[in-house]
Amino acid sequence: MRNRFITFPLDREKQNERTRGFARIAGFPMLQGAIDYTHFAMRAQHVNLVIYMNKKGFHSLNVQLVYDHTQCIMGVNTRYPESSHNVFTMRQSNMPAIFEPARQVKGWLLGDQGYPLMRWLTIPVRNTRTRAEWAYNESHAAMCNVIDRTIGVLKQCFRCLDRCVGTLQYSAERVSRFIVVCCTLHDLVIMREQSLPPIIQHDPEPEEEEAEAEGEEEAEDEREEMEGEVEEDKEHWPNLPGLCVLT
Repeated sequence: MRNRFITFPLDREKQNERTRGFARIAGFPMLQGAIDYTHFAMRAQHVNLVIYMNKKGFHSLNVQLVYDHTQCIMGVNTRYPESSHNVFTMRQSNMPAIFEPARQVKGWLLGDQGYPLMRWLTIPVRNTRTRAEWAYNESHAAMCNVIDRTIGVLKQCFRCLDRCVGTLQYSAERVSRFIVVCCTLHDLVIMREQSLPPIIQHDPEPEEEEAEAEGEEEAEDEREEMEGEVEEDKEHWPNLPGLCVLT
């Protein structure tokens, strides 16, 4: 069932539909999707305790999500614990395989400053100097608001994923499956054109607070460090039965 709903369509008609949809939101051209990560809280694990602890002091999975302009989830990667960096998680997903082949996808993914600039991944401009760069960042920020709303809707619709009402009292493997099921049902609601719940404000996620506190320069240093350690870190993560994006 998950393969039927969580997909990244590559046919030309769907690609054109996504670029038109994103352009209508904030005038951002040639976007094929938006990528972000969020934390889903769970109980302390009996094994590999430290790697699931985030900087805010609770245990969680670091989950990568990819959305389209309708808030439909096209990709979810629940395989890695909180201590895995979002750059590492992205490189272990199917996103590079989808976007790196020449002319397979006509456009880019949109990410925040936590990701490195790549040929197929666009991020905000640091230290804007021109009006064009300022306008680009304004449009980029508007698109990031769509990402935040999608995460908020997902957690509002499936309250078990929202730490405001508690943490999931299961193993990391089972929590990984729960997240995939919730993402699948989220897409099913959108495809059937049913109404989504309104977003209720909640405490910011750990990554949101960290981004504000650490600053752009520190985030850049961390990205460079993590990029060099991807292959080394790959051996240390538990092999959770989570889902990477399927096509």
